[in-house]
Amino acid sequence: MFKTIAIFFTITFSVISFHNLNAQEQLDSENPRQDKLENSLLWKVSGNGIKTSYIFGTIHMISKTDFFWDKNMDKAFKKSKKLVMEIDMSQSLVMAVQMMQLAPMKGDQTLKDLISEQDYEIVKKYFTEEVKSQEAKMTFGMGQNWQPMLLQSGLYMEMIDGPVKMYEMELTAKARKADMAFGGLETVAEQMAVFNQIPYKVQAEELVKMVKNLKEGKGDQNEFAMMVTKYKEQDIDGMLESMQEDLDAMEGKDALLDDRNKKWIPKIGEISKEMPTFFAVGAGHLGGENGVIRLLRKAGYKVVAMK
Repeated sequence: MFKTIAIFFTITFSVISFHNLNAQEQLDSENPRQDKLENSLLWKVSGNGIKTSYIFGTIHMISKTDFFWDKNMDKAFKKSKKLVMEIDMSQSLVMAVQMMQLAPMKGDQTLKDLISEQDYEIVKKYFTEEVKSQEAKMTFGMGQNWQPMLLQSGLYMEMIDGPVKMYEMELTAKARKADMAFGGLETVAEQMAVFNQIPYKVQAEELVKMVKNLKEGKGDQNEFAMMVTKYKEQDIDGMLESMQEDLDAMEGKDALLDDRNKKWIPKIGEISKEMPTFFAVGAGHLGGENGVIRLLRKAGYKVVAMK
C-alpha cells in the first residue's frame, strides 16, 4: 500500500519511470468538513481577488484504457492561461536529471545495507529477470544507492496492463499547443526532501514487501486497481479514506501530505491573481480535512465541483 499511496501524492516516481523510458456547478453543504465532498476531479476556484481558476486531481500514471478527459475538463483547461502542477514539468528532462542527482541516500548507504542478503537476492532477481519493463531493469541497475522508494518507481508499470499514460505529460503537451505559461507549486528539491523524512530502512522493507506481493499477484496490484476504480468514479474523499489507515501508520505522512497541502494554499492564491490558472495535482491531495479543497474554502475562496 505504501507504493500506492506515493503515486497519488508525488510526481517523482512517475517522472523517473517515464525518463528511464456543458459544466453544472453545485455548492457543497455549508459544513464541508463533516459532509462528504461531491464526486469530482475538477473544481472551480474564485473569490479573494483571484482570476477564476481550476483545480484538477490527477493520478500520475494510468493505463491508456482507463485514461479519460471529458468536455468539462477540456473547457476549463481552454479557459486557463497557465498550467501549474506540483512541480513545473515544462522542462521534464532537466527535472528528471535533478531528481536523479538528489536520489542517493545519505551516508553512502546502498540497498544491501538495509535488508537481509536473502531479501536482497529476491529483489535483485525480480528486477533483473522477472519484470516486464526495461525501465525497471535500468532503474535497479543504476539505483543501488538510491532511496528505496525511488527504486519502486521502476515497478509502477508492473501494476498497469498495456500502454501507460501520464496525466502530467498529457497536460504539458496540451499546454504547449495552447501556448500557455507553466509553473510549479514546489521544486524538485522540496519534493525529494519528503522522502528523506521517511527512514531508509522503512523504505527498503516496503520495497521488499512490494516485490513479494507482485510475485504472488496480490497486495499492491489489487490495492492499485481499487484506487483506479475510485479515481474513475471521481471519489476524492473515498480515495483518501481508503488509504487513511496506511497513512496514519506511515512515518513522514504529514510531510508527504498535510504539510504540502497547507503550503500550496497561499501559492495558489498568488498565482491565480496573475491569470486564470489550471492547477493539476495528485488526486490524493484534494480530499480530506486537510485537503486542498477544504483548505481553500477555509481561506475564504469559493470552491465548487464541476460536474
